[in-house]
Amino acid sequence: MLKLERVGKKFGARVVLHDVSLEVAPGEYIAVIGESGIGKSTLLNVVAGLEPVDAGRVVFGQAEVTALDDDAATRLRREHFGFVFQAFHVLPHLTVERNVALPLLLRGMPQAEIGQRARVLIAAVGLAGREESLPRELSGGELQRVAIARALVGDPKLVLADEPTGNLDPVNARQVLELFRKQVKEKGASAILVTHSEAAAAGCDRRYRLSGEGLTRVE
Repeated sequence: MLKLERVGKKFGARVVLHDVSLEVAPGEYIAVIGESGIGKSTLLNVVAGLEPVDAGRVVFGQAEVTALDDDAATRLRREHFGFVFQAFHVLPHLTVERNVALPLLLRGMPQAEIGQRARVLIAAVGLAGREESLPRELSGGELQRVAIARALVGDPKLVLADEPTGNLDPVNARQVLELFRKQVKEKGASAILVTHSEAAAAGCDRRYRLSGEGLTRVE
């Protein structure tokens, strides 16, 4: 599904990613643990083709992500990737249903199909009946559920989650992580969770630690 081969990334003289290699099989849920500022978000940006690399390559399926131009990388993300962020990135002026439906709207799907698929995912994350609510009417945990539904509504092959529970209290964080794992597995997607939290990574199939020396497996 995904392969990183000796990836390196620098910002000026600062080395952020050094000799990072990783393989993710279809359906695997992987955690990358690391301190704040170590390069976890950069790693996801490189995987998604949002940042160029200085060394190595990233391959997703048959596509070499690191060789794609901007338009091709955008199409790849739109068709095959889902994203969940720490800060939710839910659009404040759109209802829950419209937020969840956004990836399908960008693909140009028929309106009737968009609505049906969005409502199925909204129910799956426990927000049935809140389709017409605005983000300001939701709690932090509910907003993250909206973000999870939006990430999964397009049946992505790969979901990238960047500290998705960093703004939640421990109870909501645990519930959201359990929901995220359940939904990812039911969708048959692969997922990479980056986090500074050992507890957040505990439910993953495999765990890795990111440091200045690269990526190492945590047993």
